[in-house]
Amino acid sequence: MNKIYKRINIEEITEINKFYPEEFNNFCKKNNLKPPSINSGNGKALSAMLYNNYYYWDRDACDTFVSKFNIKTKDSIQLFNKHSQWGIKTNSGIDKGKLYIVYPYELSNKHKMRKDFKFDGTEDELYNEINKIKSTIKYDYIDVPNDNWQLGHKNPGSVMNTSHNLVLQPPIQGKYKDDYIFFDTLTKMPLPKKLDRMIKSNEIFLTPNQINEYCNLFSKLLGK
Repeated sequence: MNKIYKRINIEEITEINKFYPEEFNNFCKKNNLKPPSINSGNGKALSAMLYNNYYYWDRDACDTFVSKFNIKTKDSIQLFNKHSQWGIKTNSGIDKGKLYIVYPYELSNKHKMRKDFKFDGTEDELYNEINKIKSTIKYDYIDVPNDNWQLGHKNPGSVMNTSHNLVLQPPIQGKYKDDYIFFDTLTKMPLPKKLDRMIKSNEIFLTPNQINEYCNLFSKLLGK
């Protein structure tokens, strides 16, 4: 049975613990994780999350917390929502608008992907591949004269011609225009037929959890 997470009550937090929980320290030591310093803004936010299992944080709670404990930050939520990147599993991508550390502790997918990941080649081969990519980006995007850039549609399936559906692109993007939706000049996502081809050709794969999340998202968009 899944545990129900309740919204954190900042009034009940009277101090920030100076040490992470022992259980958490043991988990980090076992999995060779390096959490942020507990004296940093991220560390103080993490500490508060760790000592309040089964409670979630939203933007208002994050704002109230940093204000109450005089933590300097331009965006309070950034102190709470990045912890999966260094290794601990959070609810990132599951509950929109809610932030919490999954308990009992688990490793995040990002940590699992990075652990023991190595380039299959020599250091010279690695640098050559990097230089090829940088050269391609420079040639196709950076060195293209401004008057050669074009105005394209973010969504080729839409007939809307307002600025919300238009994007500036170098000519190289023209070959992608019928297969992708563009969020901006560089960021794009494949349209259904293109995604289908990519999956069949093993260019990309989705986890069962990601497939369920997509199904739930698109069902909501359809009002189901």
